[in-house]
Amino acid sequence: MKTFLIPVDFSDVSYTAAQYAIDLASHVRARSVIFYHSYAHRPPDRFVEHTGYQSPSLRHLKKMVAKLRVPANLSADSFLFFTDDKPVEAGVEAIVDRHAVSLIVMGIAGLSDIENTLIGHNTMAVAESGVAPLLIVPRDHGFKPINNVVYATDLRDVRHVTPVESIIRLTSQLTASLHIVHVDPATRGQTPDKIRGKDELLGMLGAVDPVFNVVGEARDKADGIFEYVKMNQIDLILMASRNYGFFERLIRSSVSKKLLNIADVPVVLLKNKPMG
Repeated sequence: MKTFLIPVDFSDVSYTAAQYAIDLASHVRARSVIFYHSYAHRPPDRFVEHTGYQSPSLRHLKKMVAKLRVPANLSADSFLFFTDDKPVEAGVEAIVDRHAVSLIVMGIAGLSDIENTLIGHNTMAVAESGVAPLLIVPRDHGFKPINNVVYATDLRDVRHVTPVESIIRLTSQLTASLHIVHVDPATRGQTPDKIRGKDELLGMLGAVDPVFNVVGEARDKADGIFEYVKMNQIDLILMASRNYGFFERLIRSSVSKKLLNIADVPVVLLKNKPMG
């Protein structure tokens, strides 16, 4: 993970995500951290004659970053700042293409109503665009060393769906233990197809010696994953895209949205290609 991108809107949720991102960047010794703000939906009181919104937005962005705690081993020279008037997803895509971004970090509101699927328009827009792996940070969540990560799988079409290289690289860079969890109250993972999927998955991820578990008692998949997270001191949840469209399943699945609303640990949405 060499280059981090942190899109911000100056909200409290944005500050939380930005602080988490620079702490993680320090932990993995990233080379550069990019802060980005879109003023596409600009308030009417920030216009400056001749310079427009660019200059005040850039100053505001730098003031925000100045309020963050910067770890000693992360040089301020590694920070880059960009603002523009593009929609957030378009601005993010342009930066990802130009700077070979390894990881995007954004926040969610942490809604108290777990059935409410509105987890932030900008975060969802970036998730749907799928231009790079996206780490979603819950409200008020501070960084701590990541010792255990879990990859949630439905054991279907694992050879084509699983972002193997990204999972191995991320787990290795974090020096974390990898758990694989399959939630299946109906068959407990004992159908021939699921047994075959499990064996294939363990073989593909063998380099990091994963632990595989089936959760057979849960009201639904989101609750099953969440219970596993609590019981096993998981620090990070990994989820993958589908070949028919990055994050399409996330956007359309109430299970995935519910998980993002109830999980009190960050979630990484991985593309099916290697992380940088």
